[in-house]
Amino acid sequence: MLLEIKDLTREFTRRGVPFAAVDHVNLSMEGGELVAIVGRSGNGKSTLLNMVSGLLRPTSGTVTIDGQTVADLDDKALSRLRNRTIGFVTQSQTLLPNLTALDNVILPALFFPDESDCSPDESDSQTDGNPIDPKGGNDDVESSEPVPADDPDMPDVITPVHVPEPTAAKPDALSTRAHALLAELQVDDLADSYPKELSGGEMRRVSIARALMNRPKLLIADEPTGDLDAESTLIVMRLLRDLADRGTAVLMVTHDADALPYADRVLTLDAGRLADRPQQ
Repeated sequence: MLLEIKDLTREFTRRGVPFAAVDHVNLSMEGGELVAIVGRSGNGKSTLLNMVSGLLRPTSGTVTIDGQTVADLDDKALSRLRNRTIGFVTQSQTLLPNLTALDNVILPALFFPDESDCSPDESDSQTDGNPIDPKGGNDDVESSEPVPADDPDMPDVITPVHVPEPTAAKPDALSTRAHALLAELQVDDLADSYPKELSGGEMRRVSIARALMNRPKLLIADEPTGDLDAESTLIVMRLLRDLADRGTAVLMVTHDADALPYADRVLTLDAGRLADRPQQ
């Protein structure tokens, strides 16, 4: 089982009253499945995804990904899991503003360069002699001094990373892989553009390309078509369906009815409880 969620609960307190945003959720996924979760805003969908990815600790229950229990991992191991096993398309815009679209996509491949699978293909070469600090595990953190996390549910430290060198200095294999992903999402003509020059939908597609750069076993997508037009939605959903057909597990939260026909299963999260979606 690639993803196994057991009795997962996350409680918050509002005005002194505790409530469960995610309430005893169970879910299992194999590689090759595309599962869509629907539900009204405020019913715990993003909270669930954040716990699956290790960004938020559960009150109780467990998340196991590719044989690793997420809560048991230290910060470095959790960063490696996110970088090498999970791809995460967030609902908000998280591209680094000082990097081009191409550099944003390449960035995850420059973390943990000491690992044997760091190149995009088995035949690709390793990164050059000036990689990003391998201690960095979050591709959305800009350079800063390490600071303790105030939130006890967040990782212990934020490790600084270094901005990569210009694209021309990067290994050809990584640039080729990034260009191919951008082309598949029909935004390769924007490879040299900066996020401030892109529309919301274009940034969304670049973010999806970045999440796929390291060929994750599990892709987590929070509203991947939320700000896309009908044509772009078709492009993205065909890509996600193709990824699932090639063995990637895709866990998607969506409000988009046009995305649901691509899913193998559609589940509903209501008041923190996960259930099969009623037949329409």
